[in-house]
This record gives sequence, structure tokens and C-alpha cells, in this order.
Amino acid sequence: IGYTYRLDTRQNGFNPDTGVLLQIDQDFSGISGDTTSIKTQAKLVGQTKVFKDAVTLRATLEGGVLVYSKSQSRVIDRFSMGSQLMRGFEPGGIGPREYVDGSVDDALGGEQFSVARFEADFPLGIPEEFGLSGSVFYDVGSLWGITTSDPDVLYKDNSIRQVLGAAILWATPIGPLRFNFTKAVEKEPYDKEQDFEFTLSTQF
Repeated sequence: IGYTYRLDTRQNGFNPDTGVLLQIDQDFSGISGDTTSIKTQAKLVGQTKVFKDAVTLRATLEGGVLVYSKSQSRVIDRFSMGSQLMRGFEPGGIGPREYVDGSVDDALGGEQFSVARFEADFPLGIPEEFGLSGSVFYDVGSLWGITTSDPDVLYKDNSIRQVLGAAILWATPIGPLRFNFTKAVEKEPYDKEQDFEFTLSTQF
């Protein structure tokens, strides 16, 4: 059982070049079962256009908390940081993980996460009919929180990761495509980096 609250000023805001999105999601799982939890996520996005609408600036703050009222957390319930949350790492590439002499290297997810993403989209100076534009971005965030005394579980505490990147955006008939090129400037030794990613582009 869950709900979503969403406030979006892009449709009825006073300034058509500026918009704000606030979204809160909350899910209640395991009601009357052996394991019960409340999973809460919140996202705040601000976007504006500058230089005669040629450049779009965007900032996103996002976070989540998983709280158990009965039993302990499970991997399937915890948060996992994919590129939709933080670029520059493989799915499950950051956060708590079980590491045993290189023979076991499993991502465990985390009960809390926070991330901030800052981005600027701009034209490349080529004819618009090609549908190509550029972007530069900076992501900073963390995934943490597992209640365990297992010494083989790494990164249980909050440790910051930072990523710089650039992207090529391509508007095609099948949808907006995005090619990300990233470099992790702050990471942990056993994180799984991803220097290049091809994905569908999203707005807000």
C-alpha cells in the first residue's frame, strides 16, 4: 500500500522558463505479516532557462529512508543506486556490500540514500535538424545503512561519492537518447564504476 504526492509548477507557474517539482512517495509493506516496513522517498527539482532559453540549468535533491517496525531489512526491500539516481556507477555499484577475499562481492543495498545532481544542457552549435545537444553534470551522493555486525560487510556508514560528467543528447524519432561519459572523482575501493552509459533521456 502506498501513495504519491506531487507538486509540479511547470503547468501553471507564473514563469514559463522556470519550474519546480516536489514529489513524495511512501509505501507500507508487510502489513499483518512477519516483516513490516515504511519506505519513504522525496525528490525536489528546480529548473530554469538562461541565455535566451539556450541553456537549461537543473538541480535535483533526492533522498530516501527505509524503516522497519518488525523484523530486519532484506536486500529486496533496500534502496539500490542505479544511474537514474546517481551516474558514474554500475547498478548496485555503490553502498554496503559483502566482500570476502574477492570470492564474494555482492551489493546489499542500503536503508538510506541521499543524492544531489546538478546539470546544464546547451546547444552544440550545429543545425537544429540534427537534434543534437550537449550537457555537463556533477553528482554527489551516498547509500548506506545496514544493521549488522558482520565484519565482511563494507560501507555500512555514510561515505560520499562524487562524479563529473558530460553527455551528448540526441532527439530521435524513437525518443530522446543520451550518451553519458563520467569520471568518479571520489569513491570507495570496491565501488563499481561505469565510465560510459547509453540510456533514454528524461526531463525532471
